[in-house]
Amino acid sequence: MNDQITNQRSEQIISPWVTLVTHTISTPHHREPRDFHSLKQADYIGILAVTADGQIPLVRQYRPALDRFTLELPAGLLEPGENPADTAVRELAEETGFQVVGGIHLLGCMAADTGRLENRMWGYFAECAGSITPTPPEPGVELVLMSKPDLKQAMLSGAFDHALHIAIIGLALVTGHFSFQASDHSAS
Repeated sequence: MNDQITNQRSEQIISPWVTLVTHTISTPHHREPRDFHSLKQADYIGILAVTADGQIPLVRQYRPALDRFTLELPAGLLEPGENPADTAVRELAEETGFQVVGGIHLLGCMAADTGRLENRMWGYFAECAGSITPTPPEPGVELVLMSKPDLKQAMLSGAFDHALHIAIIGLALVTGHFSFQASDHSAS
């Protein structure tokens, strides 16, 4: 395979969260350059947390792109200059009122969609406890506590269908930080 590929980039800001990137690609195999498009946005952070009694804090919110309510892990966008682990802790607190106890574990940093998105997805795991002063979730965000077996069933039924969040759960499973066993309340 010939690695003589040139990529000329141009960017068009669409909103504070999204920039459309046009890649004009030239290769030895095509006579004319071809345009490809991707979206540039901040890195995305998600956190799988487990309470002392084995519950998983999830959020339920309306998503305009799907025109429906979804169940998701607490998550959000990385702020400029912010450490990804700090973002995960912040999002857990803002969206659920729960605080991390005993540290946070990086599960992995993944490409969100190699064909269309330029951002990365950071996945974290933490044990958590309720806040000292209960904090209501962000407006439009409803806290849902789910048992481990119920989360597994929600994934299998499609009630919990956010692919990037399922990837975080998968990483937590394969790294030994999480199991679906109801009696397993602690991280490795």
